[in-house]
Amino acid sequence: MQARLLLLVLCCASAAHTARILAVLPTNTKSHYAMYGRIIDALVSRQHQLTVISHFPRRDPPINLEEISLAGTIPEIANNLTRQQSTFKPDFVRNLEQIIKECLQACEVVSRMPSVRALLNSTAHFDLIIVEVFGSECFLPLGRRFNAPVVGLLSSVVLPWVNDQIANPEAPSYIPSYVTSYGQRMNLWDRFLNTFAIIWAKAIYRYKSQVPSQVIADMLFGPGDNLELLAQNYSLILANSHFSINEVRPLVPALVEVGGLHLNDAIKMPKDLKRILDNANEGVVYWSFGSMSRIETIPHEKLVQIFAAMSELPQLFLVKMNRAMLSNNVTVPENVYAMDWIPQYKTLCHPNVKIFISHGGLLGTQEAVACGVPMLVVPLYADQALNARAMNDRGLSLTLTLPDITKDSIKNALHNLLSNYRYKENALRLKDIFLDRPMPPLETSVYWIEYILRHQGGAHLRSPALELSFTQYLLLDVLTISIALTAMTIYILYKLFRYLCTRCIRWWPKQVIAQKRLLRKSMTVFHCFLWVYKIKTN
Repeated sequence: MQARLLLLVLCCASAAHTARILAVLPTNTKSHYAMYGRIIDALVSRQHQLTVISHFPRRDPPINLEEISLAGTIPEIANNLTRQQSTFKPDFVRNLEQIIKECLQACEVVSRMPSVRALLNSTAHFDLIIVEVFGSECFLPLGRRFNAPVVGLLSSVVLPWVNDQIANPEAPSYIPSYVTSYGQRMNLWDRFLNTFAIIWAKAIYRYKSQVPSQVIADMLFGPGDNLELLAQNYSLILANSHFSINEVRPLVPALVEVGGLHLNDAIKMPKDLKRILDNANEGVVYWSFGSMSRIETIPHEKLVQIFAAMSELPQLFLVKMNRAMLSNNVTVPENVYAMDWIPQYKTLCHPNVKIFISHGGLLGTQEAVACGVPMLVVPLYADQALNARAMNDRGLSLTLTLPDITKDSIKNALHNLLSNYRYKENALRLKDIFLDRPMPPLETSVYWIEYILRHQGGAHLRSPALELSFTQYLLLDVLTISIALTAMTIYILYKLFRYLCTRCIRWWPKQVIAQKRLLRKSMTVFHCFLWVYKIKTN
């Protein structure tokens, strides 16, 4: 089936975007674009007509792909790990506020682009709009503007506010919130903090994102489109998660897990890198902190200790970093091989790679799981602590925090991962579970996108819970009626029983005699009841 598609992909924390009307990419990182780009390529190969707004335009796009380039409009986002955070805010609050800030910046920049405004004012027709679901909803009115269903792409696990938008069950008692470090088996204190984190995250999103996003949307599309209501009209959301490596949770039909969508076996490994990996007889430890966090910016004293630990191990350490950016007083050991760019998925699947030192990003975690490689996770930002905890609970990783890293701690952690085969066994077991699916994630994504096209939006996937009020959804009205009926029944029985005791019992002695007998003899429950209410005979 052929259809014209409008794709809008907003990357708010670090991603690329694809869209037919508007694609906002607050950061020029390729990691998320690898996920969204595969969907675009698959739809193009199926002869759909796509308009894509992206920071990564192709040099020679096919005839059925029109692109609006955002390249250079937003500065590249890269975390400087030397910079210290001086704030009393909890990490999850600071992370969410930073993500939302980046998303709002993207909304403002893209909404001012003449090419985007020209597209909005055109007479173009689209059958589908795809937007990224993350830290802002400022482009949701595209669905109403072009009278087309909206499909959302989510590069993480389901976010707290997304659950509300599609009426997906929350269950904070066993489902950890985004940007927390809890597992699925929480104690009382963990459940309390997890519930608080979910409520607080929704409040932050409501007042820090939805309110300013509404202002931007009104300026771009004109007043009248309430973003909070439009967010409840997603036809489908494709989430980059999977129950094998993320939480086990209930899902409404409009939410489909496609974790591992970015995994691409077609990527080739450079010959020089392949030769280095093939000749590493003692094995390889691969170290990368992704496209955002630069290893070269780790505090000097920490980096010196890490390299000192590596120099005492026989393995080859393949590190994604730019040696020219290191300070002059940092000595890189001979067994450390640094490269600016490394094909991560191909590298992790090389049989000589034994350990992956990672920051715990979801895409890198999925790659390590798909290759069956144990991990040493150093979480830095966003959902990385959550991913690290998930891998720890499944027995294929260890976790260190950057402030706690010492020469001995990282050396002991690496030695434990290398010498204890239990980690490798668990990694291989999880690999089999993660890859065992009815369809690969890319085919699943294309199937559901075309499913929405075939059924003109798939309104039958929408949860009826979205039509219920908060009171109705939590059955508070039913609970109120139940309590009232129970109280009324008890009261009626109490009055009836007292009446029967005072009016119908003729054989019982007078009050004084009854009280004396109750004091003399062992009292039964019925005696006590009669004595308390001083029942009189006729």
